[in-house]
Amino acid sequence: MRIPPRWILVVSVATGAAILGDSLLYAVLPVIWEDLGLTAGMVGIILSINRFVRMVTNPVAGWVAGRVGPRLPFTIAVIVAAGSTLAYGIGLGVAGFLVARCLWGLCWSFLRLGGHLAAIESGIDGRRGYYLGFFSGITRAGSLLAVVTGGFLTDLISFEVTVYLFAGISFLAGLWTVREWRAAPEFVPPQDDERIEKVEEPAAPRAGAWWALIGTLFSLSFLHGMAVSGLVTATLGYLIADRYADGVDLALVTIGAASFTGLLLGSRFLADSIWAPLAGHSSDRWGRLPFFIAVASIQVVSLSLLGAFEALLWTVLGAVALFFAATAVQVSLDASAGDLAVHGNRARVMSWYATAHDLGAAVGPIIGYSIGIAVGLGIVYPAAAGLFFIAALAFILVQRSVGVTRAA
Repeated sequence: MRIPPRWILVVSVATGAAILGDSLLYAVLPVIWEDLGLTAGMVGIILSINRFVRMVTNPVAGWVAGRVGPRLPFTIAVIVAAGSTLAYGIGLGVAGFLVARCLWGLCWSFLRLGGHLAAIESGIDGRRGYYLGFFSGITRAGSLLAVVTGGFLTDLISFEVTVYLFAGISFLAGLWTVREWRAAPEFVPPQDDERIEKVEEPAAPRAGAWWALIGTLFSLSFLHGMAVSGLVTATLGYLIADRYADGVDLALVTIGAASFTGLLLGSRFLADSIWAPLAGHSSDRWGRLPFFIAVASIQVVSLSLLGAFEALLWTVLGAVALFFAATAVQVSLDASAGDLAVHGNRARVMSWYATAHDLGAAVGPIIGYSIGIAVGLGIVYPAAAGLFFIAALAFILVQRSVGVTRAA
């Protein structure tokens, strides 16, 4: 594996800084919501509304990127994202939270699309999965920093001070991006001694097959977003607080629910940071479908395990296995979407693919904080795993019927 082209590196680091404030909320809001004058139902809305906003802003981002290119909108989005993070801590109440989350939803549409398009354009060397995994990995390194240090900082020095710190980091990343966006897009082909040839894009599938692939892929993206990015990420703090209300004993140390939630969520972002580039590379080398079957199977089992067993050991094992598998599933789906996007309007296909994921991720917290609390997350988690399994099976069958088993 080699260092990606410069603009992929820029968008990855900048997005990792911009996402700090968003990830902080997932770690601490389910634990400190009463201190902020919120209700449990309002927590679900705050954590979901940015995703509902993206139902509109994702297509808008695709339209804008198709006309002015992705670089300038991306740069503006990084700077505006810093402002949305700052708003979380300046005491604007529920209305302020909602407006800030809507603004973040708009920013994320442009940030994610900018990263995906950079990877797709540079992926002519057969490394599309690796570049998408690299973008995901560096982005989630910011989330890892937020949930691990953010949980501890919130317990130690307050939520507000933590927010100001993260907003400052995001703004500095925006200034760096301003310096870079005017540079011409650069692709550095592999050197001769790397012995890696550029690859031709496969022939476009016939129209009916292309739409069948798109339909099953979008459905799977929706359920993946609902189960992991929405349901589990938003409710894990509630699950931990409910199961271990008096804290968690780790050897000779007892830590609070917020800190423990941050550690578990940190395993997700650690998986994204370290494992995502390797997962993308593996998807390129092994083939999209074989790799997807392996990691999707692990995701279904671990999600069921997390909900079914309350013992601390099984909670930790289930969460860690789920997050590592989910990272690989996400990269695999991103790469499959990128392979299909080269045969259509790239910005439009990727923006609608992102919308399907966001819709699921938006529904997930609401399901968790309504149905999940009413009937128990121990029932809802395995049910979500079952739905994902059905969609994955349909995706696999369509892929095999069309004959798409290798990476582009």
